[in-house]
Amino acid sequence: MRKTIIFSVSVIFLLLLAACGGNDGTSEASNNSNGENMTLRVAGQNNEDHPNTVALEKMAETVSEKTDGCIEMEVYPANQLGDYTLMYEEIGKGTVDMGLISTPTHLDSRLEMNILPYLFTNYDQVREHFQLDTFFGETLQEIHNEQNIQLLGFFAEGFGGIGTTKEITAPLEYGADKDVLLRVPQIDITTQNAKQLGFNTVSVPYAELYTALQSGTAEGWTGGHPLVNYLQYSDIITHYYQYNDFFEATHLLVNKDLFDGLSEEDQKAIQEASNVLTEESFDVAEENEKMYREKMEEEGIEVYEFTDEELTTLAEKARENVWPEAEETIGRELLDKLIENVQ
Repeated sequence: MRKTIIFSVSVIFLLLLAACGGNDGTSEASNNSNGENMTLRVAGQNNEDHPNTVALEKMAETVSEKTDGCIEMEVYPANQLGDYTLMYEEIGKGTVDMGLISTPTHLDSRLEMNILPYLFTNYDQVREHFQLDTFFGETLQEIHNEQNIQLLGFFAEGFGGIGTTKEITAPLEYGADKDVLLRVPQIDITTQNAKQLGFNTVSVPYAELYTALQSGTAEGWTGGHPLVNYLQYSDIITHYYQYNDFFEATHLLVNKDLFDGLSEEDQKAIQEASNVLTEESFDVAEENEKMYREKMEEEGIEVYEFTDEELTTLAEKARENVWPEAEETIGRELLDKLIENVQ
């Protein structure tokens, strides 16, 4: 009788293990060998209506469906778990499982390659290079791996521009005085790019940017794409210039130990859903750029777009005059390889 009971329990255990993609992983969060469902805590940095939060929720539904409910993704939007700098560290430690967040550079300055001015200038280049199997994607993966983080994909946010409270003088004349005091983040490469373009710069914390624009402490800002300029500053800026000086893409990240500990079937389910999130984000970003530029115009904001030829000229100047400034943080070897493989 005792042998029969043991046999029955063993069969049930094996059935549960198979149902949830049992594995040999040692990570507590990812070990499905007890047949129980697993819930991943996923950090998001934007509100519930933001396109990347909507995409995360859609991905969560897909993963749940593909794993028969064995893996659930619980999304915490709007920095509920902390800002992106903290969340990046927590994902590496495994105290947060996943995140779709901006990528901080304080743990590895090579990640500043994400914000090199004019690394890309159009969506054809973005679609080509923001993939896991390109030099750009593989390099980012290697850097993230050193922090015990796996890169699953990207969410394209949009090309950056400059919003101002006054008209820019000679916006396309490289080095000419722009007669605008421009707020820049505390990132050397971004500051140098603005100065080389011809702006006087001031560093103001992002939390104080609205007040700075309102008071005249700053007369413009760089670091945002059309959606951000419209939603947060449309009542104060009067001009918007689509410089395409950088491309913002948040990174979809997961703790590496957790991911490595999953079964191949569960890894495949998560990676396939991540690939869909990445691919769909390109169209979303491009459509949103156009829509929010139009919304700014409806609000009476003067919107300036530049031709491919004009953007190419600005890009060539930036790579010649600004990129050498990144040698200390990114390294000469990586810069050379970016030029060879991306440009």
